[in-house]
Amino acid sequence: MDRHLYSDESKVDGFRFAGAAVDVDDLARVRREVLDWRVGDSRRWHTSKERPDARERALRRLIRLAGRVDIVIVEHAKTHPEFVAREACVDALARWASAHEVSEWVLEQDAPVEYRDRRTVAGLMRAGQIRRFAYRHAAAVEEPLLWIADFAAWLWTKGGADRAAIEPLVVHHEVLAPNLADAA
Repeated sequence: MDRHLYSDESKVDGFRFAGAAVDVDDLARVRREVLDWRVGDSRRWHTSKERPDARERALRRLIRLAGRVDIVIVEHAKTHPEFVAREACVDALARWASAHEVSEWVLEQDAPVEYRDRRTVAGLMRAGQIRRFAYRHAAAVEEPLLWIADFAAWLWTKGGADRAAIEPLVVHHEVLAPNLADAA
C-alpha cells in the first residue's frame, strides 16, 4: 500500500503537527471531495478564516472520508522555542511516515522553517533511521489535501467536541516529551 502524507501545524498552546495520510489509489477522489469544501469562488480552504457553517459542513464531509484518510497528530508542549518543538515534531512525523509506507510527504509551505525541515528529514535518511521517501513543501492553494491537515490541527487544538469529532480518523497520537538539553 503506497501512501502520501500531507501535514500542517498549529502553534496555539504548544506546537502540534497534524498529518493526513491517503492511499495513492484514493488521492483523486479525496482531492475532489476536499475541493468541494471551498465557499464561493475561494481558491483555498483555511479553517480559521471559514465561517462556522462552512467548517461544520467540511467536518461532516471529512468524517465520511474515514477509512480513506488517516489522521496523525504529533504534539510538543509549549516549553521550548518554536524551532525546537517543530524540529522534534518533524522528526517524529518522518519516523511515522517511514514506518507506514508513505512514499511522498508534503508539508505546508513556510519559508522560514523549510531549510530546517529538509535538514531534519535528510539527516534521518542519511543516518539510516528512516527509509527514503520523497518530501517537499507546497502552498495550500496548490495542494488541497493540505487543507485536511490544517483542519485536523485546528480541530485537535480546539479540543472538546471538535477533537472528539475527528478522533475516529486518528490512527496515531504522540505527545513528545520535552528534552531540556535540546533547549540549551
